[in-house]
Amino acid sequence: TDAAMVSAIYGADALAAVAVGSDFYSIVFYLGAGILGGLVPFYTAATVRSDVAETAGLVRIGWLLVALVAAVAVPLVWYSPDWLAVLGLDAGLLQQGRGYTRAMALTLVPMLGVMLYRTILTAAEKPKVFLKVTVAMLPLNALGNYVFMTGAGPVPDFGPAGTGISTLLVASVSLATLVVIARRASGMTIAAPVDWRGLGSVLRVGLPIGIATVAEVGVFLAATVYAATLSAADVAAHTLTLRTAGVAYAIPAALLQASMVRMARADSQGEPRTAHAVVTSSLAISLAFGALIVLLLACGARPLAWAFFDGSPAGIAAASLAVGPLVLLGVLELIFVPGSAATGLLRGRKDTRAPMAYALVGHWAVGVPVGIYLCERHDYGAAGIWIGLAAGTLLATSLTLARLFVSRPR
Repeated sequence: TDAAMVSAIYGADALAAVAVGSDFYSIVFYLGAGILGGLVPFYTAATVRSDVAETAGLVRIGWLLVALVAAVAVPLVWYSPDWLAVLGLDAGLLQQGRGYTRAMALTLVPMLGVMLYRTILTAAEKPKVFLKVTVAMLPLNALGNYVFMTGAGPVPDFGPAGTGISTLLVASVSLATLVVIARRASGMTIAAPVDWRGLGSVLRVGLPIGIATVAEVGVFLAATVYAATLSAADVAAHTLTLRTAGVAYAIPAALLQASMVRMARADSQGEPRTAHAVVTSSLAISLAFGALIVLLLACGARPLAWAFFDGSPAGIAAASLAVGPLVLLGVLELIFVPGSAATGLLRGRKDTRAPMAYALVGHWAVGVPVGIYLCERHDYGAAGIWIGLAAGTLLATSLTLARLFVSRPR
């Protein structure tokens, strides 16, 4: 929503400026969200046992993790326009997006809290609560974008930075809503002392998830930083592809969460047959959805590219460059969805270090060099970036699937 509204109102150059701050924020956010994901197998097991005291203790551990991550992450994002320039990014783009980036730095605090509640609701197999809150906030976010970007009544015109302010407010309202719902449902309190041993156990599982999540998602977002060193048209084309990937990512992310919760439940109950059924179902669903995504993007890449950008010279150039990466995104998703399901299954068994290693090797040791080589030596532009991303995803998925079947319980 933010990307579409910035592009429609301010054009491709403003979109590129906002994208750099947005994607760096996302890299940091996904690290924190991944760490919080370490709660899932523990919370699921406690839910299976109906242990109210343990689930309440795990929520307290989650809030401590939110505080620790936010203490590091907020300053890191707030000052990112200053030190990202050292990496060769366009200083003009960074300055243009500074207001948006600072708003997103503050957004980290409520959004990490929102992710905590998404994690525990998913682990308790109650995702509809989070879904309803999210759907309710979408139109509020769009309205806030318009008001803060263009100005209305006493509200001044903040330009593209207005989307960041709107996101901060909507995230805060979402968190407050989820806290109220959770406390009314369970009567939980966070005043009791933290279980430090339990915190260590969650971190041992969650930190590899956080690193793997950054390796998987962060490489796509870091590609925006590299695309910003190419041309405005390349970064705009890449941004559209990345935003489309963000929408498509909902499917593998959902399968990962569902597979992790169901496998954690089967593992805690010691049910090998149920675990086998979860593996079979997860992989079958992932292949079906991967095929659907590649079909949709193959047919819709050109119409989407030309509908997203305006008729200015910059918009026309970006639309022309975006078609190829969008098709490549479809191929990547066909590979990525089964890999996400397999990762979720392994995490449900608390096997998180091996998937982390595979993500690092696949995306960073293979995907990044291939993409840079194609851009620097063969001038492939945004398409070269996405060929590299697909290559890294293929290796990571292959290794993860092999791990799943070799380490399966008998």
